[in-house]
Amino acid sequence: SARALGRFETMLIERQKQELQFDVERLLVRIEALSRSLQENQTDKAQSSAEEEQRIDGSKVKLLQQMVIDELGWADDLGSDTFFIYKLHDMSGGDNFATMLFNPARPDLVGQQLSTDFPDAKGLDFRKVFMKDIRDRGESFVSYWYNKSPADGSEGDETGRKMAYFKLDPEWNWIVAKSVYLNSIDHFIEQRREAQKRAILFDVAVLAVLFLSSVVVAFFLAYSFSLGINGLFKKYQETEKQHAQEIESLTKTIDQQNKSDRLTGAYNRAHLNEELAKEQSRSDRYLTPLSLIIFDVDHFRAINDKLGRSAGDSVLNELVALVKDNIRRTDIFARWGSEEFAILAPGIDFDQSRIFAEKLRELVEDYTFSIKEQVTCSFGVSLYQSSEQSEAFVHRADKALQRAKVEGRNRCVALK
Repeated sequence: SARALGRFETMLIERQKQELQFDVERLLVRIEALSRSLQENQTDKAQSSAEEEQRIDGSKVKLLQQMVIDELGWADDLGSDTFFIYKLHDMSGGDNFATMLFNPARPDLVGQQLSTDFPDAKGLDFRKVFMKDIRDRGESFVSYWYNKSPADGSEGDETGRKMAYFKLDPEWNWIVAKSVYLNSIDHFIEQRREAQKRAILFDVAVLAVLFLSSVVVAFFLAYSFSLGINGLFKKYQETEKQHAQEIESLTKTIDQQNKSDRLTGAYNRAHLNEELAKEQSRSDRYLTPLSLIIFDVDHFRAINDKLGRSAGDSVLNELVALVKDNIRRTDIFARWGSEEFAILAPGIDFDQSRIFAEKLRELVEDYTFSIKEQVTCSFGVSLYQSSEQSEAFVHRADKALQRAKVEGRNRCVALK
């Protein structure tokens, strides 16, 4: 029915909003982590007096921001996504209110000055809309229209719909955003509506013919009319059932896509965070142990630089297949970052998780990858403490991973 389609469309849009918001928040955390890491590296490389640091502070910030943008440009998991970053100059909007700093999907736009006087394909000044939201609450969801190109299979002046989430980073005056195309949702909903219209018109036409015929041969056609009505209702029920099955199938497909990493097929970080909350609650209730293992590929960037990104992708896919074959069905295995992965292991204690991680480390070290060069991983392990926050639990595992790298890589470090 039309009401059911409306509810389903609203559900799909809300899921897209949640995914957009999560991806932008994740990129902001990544930017903050990159900033801290680069600042620590600069501090290690050179020491200067307080007065000198104060004089060059402004230029250092600009250099640090450019280094963060450069680092994001190397990230394998951002290249195919529609992330973009503005440098905000004027919160009130207008001409040259911002500059495009980062846009891996449209590198030709990087460096361009932007204006809020920029209507979409249907005349909506969507930049004014999201800037008003940014001023009011620091974030915004905006839907807007664009002109399709022949490359999209468009014939004539066709338009498509997109949705974007914008969030202000007040420390650097950056607006971090991500957009998503809504064409598949709009196309599916429109197909279902047209099918419903055709079914209703057909049913009305059939009923009209049956009614007129019943006037001519009252008794005989009255009986036929009742049979026809019953058949129409059965057909309508079968059509509704088929539509419901199609909606359920699409919902399952979207759910699986939202849970999985596009490159490797492992779960993504968002799904692992959902499962983490469930497992923490179960551990607190039944007093069972819960361990977290975070690991990443040693010198992964060197593999990309030397052999190319396709070789790096092959390493990640082979690594995921190897790990999947050697973990339990109850373990939750996810891609945590570019070359970083995490395993949430319910029911195993601190000593068991260390043994488990060491076994995986040895398997990776002994495995012959298709690039014909040895690949190793560093592992960090932590044990959940009853009723602690998930951030502390994850931070401890990440801290253990960093220590493993500092101590020479290709090793396991565990912290309670």
